[in-house]
Amino acid sequence: MQRPILRKGQDSADPQGHADDLVRPEEWGHPSWNIRAAISIVLAAVVSVFAFVGGSSSAGSEFGPESRFFFILSVLMLLTAVFGCVFWWPGRGRPGVRTLRRGGLGAATEVRSRMSVFVSLVAMVGCAAALAVGAAVEVFLFNNGIPWVSLVLALLGVPCVAFVIEVALGRLSVGALVLSADGIRQRGWSFESYLPWMSVAGVRAVNYGYPETWVEGTTTAAWARRRTSTLFRLDRFPDAPRMEIDSRRYAVDPVLLHRILEFYAENPATRRELGTPRAVERFRRGDLGLPD
Repeated sequence: MQRPILRKGQDSADPQGHADDLVRPEEWGHPSWNIRAAISIVLAAVVSVFAFVGGSSSAGSEFGPESRFFFILSVLMLLTAVFGCVFWWPGRGRPGVRTLRRGGLGAATEVRSRMSVFVSLVAMVGCAAALAVGAAVEVFLFNNGIPWVSLVLALLGVPCVAFVIEVALGRLSVGALVLSADGIRQRGWSFESYLPWMSVAGVRAVNYGYPETWVEGTTTAAWARRRTSTLFRLDRFPDAPRMEIDSRRYAVDPVLLHRILEFYAENPATRRELGTPRAVERFRRGDLGLPD
């Protein structure tokens, strides 16, 4: 028998309302601060300030190698703090959901990933590449021969440069969650996955210190997946038929996303609305009511 999805202070006879009224899964507990993330962000911001002061004091009348190093380090630490803030404490407004036209595959409903998270990640890594490679060049130019320090710095910069190249080639991407009448497609930062609805066994709430939703597949699920980048593994790759949806990456309230995935998994007849404005409206209203 289908488990009812209730709202705060409501019963199943009154399913309409706002997304804020949706019941938070018990597994997630109450929203709380991640202390380690907060400490890391504060430390990065402090280092950024000290590096800026160091660059300003060493600049003097000339913008030399030492001051450039400190200024780039300051920017890197600032971007690290910004990334931590937007990743761990998203400020969500209207759900980032739209109707997606897929050519011969028909239409689908796309739940967009948060561009701010991916852009800040790329900016942070790009700045680290500039710091390592720039410092290596400075050491090489202002010393005789090829100092070992220059080689070490250059080697440290190689992964960062490779990361930026992978982004430019599309192997690393902001991603999205695409819901259609046939199934769910997930594009993470470094992988793609597809699970047809007929292979979905259920939807689970999982707590990793942040809300996460698992769409579980059956043991015989027709589960397709592949890595889009062989160099970087930025996502967990499930070892069983499953979609692990990290709420921090999506431009939708985690409770709303969880409950609507649960709704479509438990009400097969409603999946035909996916790819239509009705599905987008359901997200925006937090509507868990069955069609008339």
